[in-house]
Amino acid sequence: MQSQPISVERINLRASVEAKQIIEQAAQLIGTNLSAFMLNQSYEAAIRIINQHQAWVLGNADRDALLNALENPREPSQPLRDLMALAK
Repeated sequence: MQSQPISVERINLRASVEAKQIIEQAAQLIGTNLSAFMLNQSYEAAIRIINQHQAWVLGNADRDALLNALENPREPSQPLRDLMALAK
């Protein structure tokens, strides 16, 4: 049997009366408490947002163009050569 990780961090926030009531109602509807509901919903949203910003979803044409550019890079332009020479 796996045990739950011990919660050691605290998150404090203020909400309007209406927002708190709505969130409490939603938590009750799924049979959990306010803190567990808020943490779970926030955690899931954070994971979704992070994944959206870390992953690229390309269509076929864009994927093909990217792969082609990686497999057949263009010759560097003179301004790029000049810039790279500064890094030496």
